[in-house]
Amino acid sequence: MSENSIVKKPRIEYIDLAKGFCIILVVMVHLSAFYTYELPGSDFLKAFRMPLYFFLSGCFFKAYEGFGGFFKRKVNKLLIPFFFFYFLTSVGVPHVQVHLLGIHTSLLHMDKIFTAFLTETYPNQPIWFLLCLFEDSIIFYSLYLLAQRFESKSNLIICIGALLIGVIGLSMSLIHIKLPATIDSALSAMPFFAGGYFVFRKTNILKPNKYDKYLPLLIIAAFVFVAIFCTYYSFLRNAFSVRAAIVVYPCGFLGTYGVIMLAKILKRLPLISYFGRYSIMILVTHIEVFNFLAGVLEHSGLNLSVGYIYTINLVLTMLSYVIIIPFMRKFMPHVTAQKDVIPIGK
Repeated sequence: MSENSIVKKPRIEYIDLAKGFCIILVVMVHLSAFYTYELPGSDFLKAFRMPLYFFLSGCFFKAYEGFGGFFKRKVNKLLIPFFFFYFLTSVGVPHVQVHLLGIHTSLLHMDKIFTAFLTETYPNQPIWFLLCLFEDSIIFYSLYLLAQRFESKSNLIICIGALLIGVIGLSMSLIHIKLPATIDSALSAMPFFAGGYFVFRKTNILKPNKYDKYLPLLIIAAFVFVAIFCTYYSFLRNAFSVRAAIVVYPCGFLGTYGVIMLAKILKRLPLISYFGRYSIMILVTHIEVFNFLAGVLEHSGLNLSVGYIYTINLVLTMLSYVIIIPFMRKFMPHVTAQKDVIPIGK
């Protein structure tokens, strides 16, 4: 069967758990920045939360009907949610807050809407990832098509090409060349996307296998390595020091391996797995949710340290998605990657 054939495969349940762990880490890190509250081991947590998403996207890459069909699918799943929530949270929500509710907020005027897009200064910052993943998907597909012309060496070409693309992205950071709209970040993240592509197709790591009995030790070893060598870097800004450029791929891959294998052992944790399955909904809205809850907590009269307030907000933010996710699934399926806007065809 060719890779272009579309086959509905059973859902790998523990992958949802891994994504659930990751989206909770995303909320934790963004909320800590909001409160200027330093999380213990923040560099450790940041070392693999974004690489994991790129890696999983590579795992489930499909060529589909060709480049045209692939492009339309990615527009539906990534680009439409990006633009919808970009305009909603940059213009729509701020206008309601300022003009109807009298709440002071950062209002992005329409004459600056595209400037902000080019400079990556979104009021709802996490949506950058959707645009970056769209770009990564298109770049990888182009590399994939090029490699198919050399059948016997296609895997080698994809591997070397993805690594070179990643090195170009990191080099641009080191020499202070900045591309708009997260393109440089997409270049730097390419090895993770390609890594997922190869692991899913060329190994049995994600399937039950005879080495699973060693998983606890392997997970510990992977996390210890990341803890020792991790350092600060930012995929959003494509900001890497020389040390970060050296360790980003080893730490990213090993941290990703640790999270996925931990999920493989646990298989399913109902609420966290649920969050993982609909993680895009949390990604595009959690800034607005915890901002609202921060205002509620500020006026609640609670006299607590920032650490306690942070924890309360985090718990309330995540629990709120028990209500928000069903609402978005019912009323916003076309802008949350649940239904297609552009018809794909059979």
